[in-house]
Amino acid sequence: MTIQQSIDWASPDGQVLAERVYRQMQNKVMWWPLLALGLVSIIGVVWVVYYRNAIFLALAAALGLFMWWNARRSLQQVLTTARNSGVTQFQLNQDTGVLHIINAHGTYQLPLTKLGQTTRYHGALSVRYGEGGTMMIPDGPVRTALER
Repeated sequence: MTIQQSIDWASPDGQVLAERVYRQMQNKVMWWPLLALGLVSIIGVVWVVYYRNAIFLALAAALGLFMWWNARRSLQQVLTTARNSGVTQFQLNQDTGVLHIINAHGTYQLPLTKLGQTTRYHGALSVRYGEGGTMMIPDGPVRTALER
């Protein structure tokens, strides 16, 4: 039995979904760096008050700026890749245990045994595969079947 679903990542709705899910991913990943940034900021304020030296505060500002720039650049890369993928069709063949992905970049066949960690997000499922690749499968019948 084959289950199919498709999404147009280049459409405004597809771009909004990709951005929303990616921001959820970033929120999970950025928890510890943001905590470290807050700690360095607090140390910086205390250092300025006691020693009249703003080195830690400048370090916190530079670290914060770098984190903001990196997160923004990373989001733009994800949105560009999604837009370039165009219409993506997911076909899950439950008999053979293969997920077929068809988009502007080509046709891929991923055996379900090669799929790695899956993470649930509001709006999509993030699936790791191969040597570190990640794909987003939006809500729909294929996501539902993969979660079972």
